[in-house]
Parts: sequence; C-alpha cells; structure tokens
Amino acid sequence: MGDHFWPAMYPGLIVGVMVGLAYGGWLASAAGAFGGLVGAVAAYNLFALTGLGNDIAQLIALIAGAAFGAYAAVNALTKLQQPRRP
Repeated sequence: MGDHFWPAMYPGLIVGVMVGLAYGGWLASAAGAFGGLVGAVAAYNLFALTGLGNDIAQLIALIAGAAFGAYAAVNALTKLQQPRRP
C-alpha cells in the first residue's frame, strides 16, 4: 500500500461495515465502519513505523486490525445501548 494512505483504508471501511451488518442495523454499521477505519489506521501506522515492505502481510494486518476495531466498536455500542441496572 506504500505511501498511499487513503486507498489503504478502504479494506478497513469494507470490513467494518460487514462486521456492523452482521450485528444488524444502520447504527451498528456506522460503528463498525468507524471501528474498522480506526483499526486499519492503527495497523497502517504500525507497518509504517516498523518499515516493513508492501506485501500481503500488510494487507492481512490491515484486515485483521479492521476486524478487531470494528468488533470492539460494535461491542461498545451494544453495551451502551443496554439499560442500566440499579
């Protein structure tokens, strides 16, 4: 993905929306897209800081980071939507 930041974020958005759609609803999809984007940015920066090359490992890390970020965002959203128990 090299020095092309935004094209490298598309897998994060796609994976994030797919995770959000698995939980259902537009709010979960938006949270998944946000979490996927954050996870992809974190993975991209990790690879940029370590100086590892442009290969399939970077794409796998982007997808894994996006999936983790999307799952964490959707999980946080579902916890926020649950009613509080006294």
